[in-house]
This record gives sequence, structure tokens and C-alpha cells, in this order.
Amino acid sequence: MRVTLPAADELQRRAAELLAGWRVRDTAVLVQWNERLTTTAGRAFLRGGRIELNPVLLGRAPDQLPMVLTHEAAHIAAFRLFGANIQPHGRHWRSLMRLAGHEPAVTHDIPVDDLRPAAKARRRRRYVYLRVCERCGDRQLQPAPRYGRCVGCEARDSFLVMKAPATAAGEAALSRLTLADVRAAHG
Repeated sequence: MRVTLPAADELQRRAAELLAGWRVRDTAVLVQWNERLTTTAGRAFLRGGRIELNPVLLGRAPDQLPMVLTHEAAHIAAFRLFGANIQPHGRHWRSLMRLAGHEPAVTHDIPVDDLRPAAKARRRRRYVYLRVCERCGDRQLQPAPRYGRCVGCEARDSFLVMKAPATAAGEAALSRLTLADVRAAHG
């Protein structure tokens, strides 16, 4: 059975109503469906006032949608009402959840076991870094950007760093860069 989830503009209206009910002056919020989310039901971007929801998980458990939307809207409301220096799931957020009629649950209980292998199968992209000393031009290819003293001239933290995928082609591309190329890229 296929479930039809509400359109993003309907969810935006609901989120704005929640914010207004919590007496938040700025009720502007953007709600979007994000199919790239795997095990997360939703997430909030506080400064941008944006909420992303997982259509796969919430399609499995549409009854969880009001709670997840409220959860994420409460993060934005807590940020707008109390500032950035509060705990993400602290007393301010918990109070807003209760005011909206929901228990302040930090996580959802939608089954994700069959989704985890797909998330684990995705490999984390690896990079290689070229560290070039601005003073003497000493060059080092490294698996992680490292700072400190230059091996060539003992200058401290005078490096420009470039990164490329950790492949033979990425390493070759970094090896071909001159100090002038790196300086130009850092512009």
C-alpha cells in the first residue's frame, strides 16, 4: 500500500502554525522532502529556518509525521526564542514539545534495519592533501592536512593546502601544481 504524504507547502503551513502557537515572531520556515536521508526522520537547519524530512521513513510510518515535524519546528523555535547557546534537546525544546502536545522524544522508533546496509555500503570519500609552504615552497602530499613547522625552512603555519580525491589521478593533479598555482587558487 502506497501512502501519499502531504506536500511540502502544507507542511510549511503546519510548521508556521506551530511557531505562531509558541509565540515566535518570525514564523517563516521552509520544509522540504529529502530522499537522501537514510535513517534520520528529519533535521532542522536553525539559522536558515529550514526543515528536511525523510519521505521513505515517514512513508512507512505516516502517523509519526506530526511528531517529527513538531520535533524539528521546536528546534527552530527554541533557537529563535532563546538563542544559539541552548542544548539541542534541552529544557527549552522539551517545553515546546509538551506545549504542542507531544512527548519530547529525542529519537524516532521507525524501523530502519533494512535501510542500514545501504547507508553502510556508501563509502566515505577519501582525500589527499598537498601542503605547500608559502615561504620556501616545500611540498608535502599527506593523507590529512597537517600544520606546524615547515620541514624546509622551519617557518610555522605558513602553509597553503589543496585537496583532491585520494586516487592516482588526484595525487597526480596535486603533484603538478606549482606554488603559483596554489597561491592563485587561494586567491
